[in-house]
Amino acid sequence: MRPFHLLLVLPLTLPAQQVPEESFLGSLAPVIRSIQEERGFPMAYENRKGISVDEWRRRGRAEVQRCLSFSPKPVPLDVRVHSVVERDGYEVRKISFAGSGHYRVPAYLLVPKKSGQKLPAVVALHDHGGWFFHGKEKLVKLEDEHASLTAFREQYYGGRTYADELARRGFVVVVPDAFYWGERRLTYNQPPRELASRLARLDPASVEYVRAYNSWARERTTELNTWLSFSGTSWMGIVNHDDRRSVDVLASLPEVDPKRIGCLGLSGGGYRSTYLAGMEPRIRAAVITGWMTSLPTTLDISYSVHSALFDAFGVHQNLDHSDIGSLAAPDCALFVQNCARDRLFTRAGMESAAEKIRAVYADLKRPERYRSKFYDVPHQFNVAMQEEAFAWLEQWLAKH
Repeated sequence: MRPFHLLLVLPLTLPAQQVPEESFLGSLAPVIRSIQEERGFPMAYENRKGISVDEWRRRGRAEVQRCLSFSPKPVPLDVRVHSVVERDGYEVRKISFAGSGHYRVPAYLLVPKKSGQKLPAVVALHDHGGWFFHGKEKLVKLEDEHASLTAFREQYYGGRTYADELARRGFVVVVPDAFYWGERRLTYNQPPRELASRLARLDPASVEYVRAYNSWARERTTELNTWLSFSGTSWMGIVNHDDRRSVDVLASLPEVDPKRIGCLGLSGGGYRSTYLAGMEPRIRAAVITGWMTSLPTTLDISYSVHSALFDAFGVHQNLDHSDIGSLAAPDCALFVQNCARDRLFTRAGMESAAEKIRAVYADLKRPERYRSKFYDVPHQFNVAMQEEAFAWLEQWLAKH
């Protein structure tokens, strides 16, 4: 199977810790670098200048929310169950809920069969992967699933549907489709001629069909970010809002203990996990896998990467990505899993981000609530990594 689209042009031999001589942006890089170096990150924990930790966190979250630029009018969740599949020890409910008054969010809800018990719960956040055709399906076992999905999961998840595994271990799990993925992917009543031409001779059941669609969708992420900006909002604003609505769904369920909710995700799911843990006080434990770095260091990379990312660019006037994760401290127990051979980041960037968050937890006298670890693997969330992530969630979301 071809590696996911963000990595198609990358040399397969360049490990994360090797910094190239010249940035992908060439002569523009020094200008861009100077902007951040001159400004720094004024709202980072170490720059709070005497204000209380609670006030620092309040201001930080308010600034992130302002930059996300998406706060639709509150509406009821209106959770609807569309189907139920019985599994050994749990059931999988196909649900949807209101993201706003104008759209609904499809999701899977996995509920263990443990009557009478209040259970811990997790928001499982699917990756970006440049693989837009599927979203929530990447994490949940399906009957007669598409061959491309099976291959994708083998490469990035060790072949395991980890939402099912969490349900087997006693977690209620919600897996929402992010905006632009899965059932929320880009579709047309009348497909543009170019898209129709690309797909015309391909079997919809083939891997090639899904690759062709994903390529088309990725090419339109620049326009998506532009038009969302024209509309006064951001891609990440919608994604984070819907992820927080997923917490609302879990907290509303009679099976769930609302004081024991966590989140986790790989890659773009790890990026989402950073924002969800940083912005949502109900998240008590989180795992960020394959997406933690100091953002300025990505300028040191010599190939095109991160160009199709959901982001709210104004956030980084004041906060680095690790600073958003730090907003979770100390009440949320945070585990950062880095891939030592990850070509999306430099080793220095991953190390500095992990250390920055560690210092915040240490200063708040809760060092045990933070862990970071490097794995000698490329960009993935393999079974061994999953086992350590699950153990972290079990440790901090168990009844005490």
